[in-house]
Amino acid sequence: MNSANKYHGETLDLHATEIVSEALIEKLNTALDFNYMERVNTEFRLKHPRDSQLKVNQAWRELKRYLIMAAVFGKVEMFNSVIDELWHIMLNYRQEYDEFCQAFIGRTIQHHPHSEPVFKPDERTLFDFYYVQLFTVDSHSIQKSGKFFKHDKGQTLLRDFETLELEQLKEKYMQKPTSIQAERTFESFTSQFKENCPMTELNWRKTYDQTDYAAPAYFTYTSTDDFDRKFKDIFGNVSNTVSSGSGHAGHGEHSSSHDSSSDSSSSCSSCSSCSS
Repeated sequence: MNSANKYHGETLDLHATEIVSEALIEKLNTALDFNYMERVNTEFRLKHPRDSQLKVNQAWRELKRYLIMAAVFGKVEMFNSVIDELWHIMLNYRQEYDEFCQAFIGRTIQHHPHSEPVFKPDERTLFDFYYVQLFTVDSHSIQKSGKFFKHDKGQTLLRDFETLELEQLKEKYMQKPTSIQAERTFESFTSQFKENCPMTELNWRKTYDQTDYAAPAYFTYTSTDDFDRKFKDIFGNVSNTVSSGSGHAGHGEHSSSHDSSSDSSSSCSSCSSCSS
């Protein structure tokens, strides 16, 4: 396929916002050994022969974004079956995967699939809340993750990050233990949130059109009842409809049988109602 050099170089850029620590991104890229990525990439393309390498690059970007979120936050679900499949292939090479996780954040990011379809609107809102502030939101983001904030605007999360102190937020939302680079990203996330949240960004559309940075649009979105027009191309309508889908369960899915102090619990809830 002659894709090795091309895809490896093109997937190094996560298109993150300034909130994500450059050191954390560097650790992720360094930890993803080239030969390991090539084996996973080749296996994925053999399963999807009609997909161009460019399309697979987009899947890599979204998986790497998810892994950044998994390193920083204590509960993040996966909501796309294609990205989850790429993750599963990584997991098939267990030794390489464990070595990657250890080099990245010093612990294994576990995956605990559900055997039955799962619908998790609260977890999807949490995913959206993190994503739109950590990363750019472009057509590929929306294609892979679907419209954001379809089920709720995240008002409870807004209140927490507005009112709680940093250490309280770390206790409630941060992955523990994690790397110092991931902790710095959490601190930056919190600081930037408290700075941006009180402001209604008058030029949010210009900001988004020029940079694909959706956080100013989100803060404006939460202050209005306009669901259909101004924000339609970024965020979906708020809906109370609960529908079923197929998938697994996600990062930070702590159960009574799981010792969250020993590893980073991860999995996916890639149900169709959330990811489309």
